[in-house]
Amino acid sequence: MPLHVVEIHSLRVPDNRQRREFKTEEIVKLADSISTNGLIQPVVIRQEGDSIVLVAGERRIKAMMYVWNFGQKVRCGTETFEEGQIPCIYQGEMDPIDAFEMELEENVRRLDLTWQEKATATSRLFELRNQQAVRDGRPPPTVMDITRELKGDSGGAFDDTRKELIVSRHLADPDVAKAKSADDAFKILKRKETSQKNADLAELVGLTFTADIHKVHHGDSLTLLPTFEAESVDVILTDPPYGIDADQYGDSGGRAGGSHFYDDSFETWSKIMGVFCHEAFRVAKPLAHAYVFCDIDNFIFLKSYMSNAGWNVFRTPIIWHNPTAMRAPWPENGPQRKYQLCLYAMKGDRHVIKLAPDLITYQSDENLGHQAQKPVDLYLDLLRRSCRAGDVVLDPFCGSGPIFPAAHQLKCQAVGIELDPSAYGIAVTRVKALL
Repeated sequence: MPLHVVEIHSLRVPDNRQRREFKTEEIVKLADSISTNGLIQPVVIRQEGDSIVLVAGERRIKAMMYVWNFGQKVRCGTETFEEGQIPCIYQGEMDPIDAFEMELEENVRRLDLTWQEKATATSRLFELRNQQAVRDGRPPPTVMDITRELKGDSGGAFDDTRKELIVSRHLADPDVAKAKSADDAFKILKRKETSQKNADLAELVGLTFTADIHKVHHGDSLTLLPTFEAESVDVILTDPPYGIDADQYGDSGGRAGGSHFYDDSFETWSKIMGVFCHEAFRVAKPLAHAYVFCDIDNFIFLKSYMSNAGWNVFRTPIIWHNPTAMRAPWPENGPQRKYQLCLYAMKGDRHVIKLAPDLITYQSDENLGHQAQKPVDLYLDLLRRSCRAGDVVLDPFCGSGPIFPAAHQLKCQAVGIELDPSAYGIAVTRVKALL
């Protein structure tokens, strides 16, 4: 490889070339090495019009200046160089892999890199180190190797490098390219990946999905739940008794045929929840969500039951606002009750499909003959937060069965249990009406 000489004053160093300051102790150490052993690698340059531009070797130039300041000459190979004379090679004269490294050295150190350019440079460095490993018969580099080379061992640097390597492969995607940061780009990719998986699964499930896939059981959930297979359910969404003596009054606005048929005392509710919370945890898969409607007075007790059963309970409830609600606990004194609470809990680290608010508004559906009927759109909203096509959802207190049309829209299998014969009949009718 031919060695060239360039006067230091005629060499142009791009202003934005370096991403960091050179430490004096590092320059002095290199100068001592050059003085003793000579310059091992010459400076790399390229021709740009009438200018000679530095590609790589600024640190070596600074170290040579130290050597010259002590009245010594710089040796490179078999030649010696006076003060101000820089031993160089042109970039085009190098081995292709080494030239790639020098070009990358110039770009990866720049101060003004956008996150897109930085991700691309990180990816190219990873590619370069792989090529060099193959050429030299060494093991391929790891992400940690690249992290240490670029960023040292600082906390979080490994994750940053990993994300840069991933997003660099997707910069042709306009949504990824226009993100504000590599971290935002990575989140966009994850959302797109999840969305595509859901779409693929929905297409697959859609080929065989029929109403026959749903199951409605007539009986007591506290008797039937223990017979269900463990870790078989992805999401539990249910509207159990509230334990507020609702059997003592009927205020459904005349829309339901009768009053609450069951004992709705706090004592009975406590016994039901004591069994339900543990059984729900048992039948839930290792990664699962639960949505359980409850009364405001009993939310803290339900939270305790669920936590003791093993669920990780969200601290505050989801609020369902119903503009058409008719209930008036004090009919002569007001106000009307326009909201209900829903406890949200998690088993394992199951991620939500969408991040949704804790205040949701849906009006009542046309009443089918059940005094505590919840709207299908409300169930659909909650399931959309947690369900993918093909998931199994369970409602152990399914009432008139809004879980079935909601789950059917998402191509999920719904399993319901209902004790009241009339409500069970409504749920069965719902399932039969599904296409």
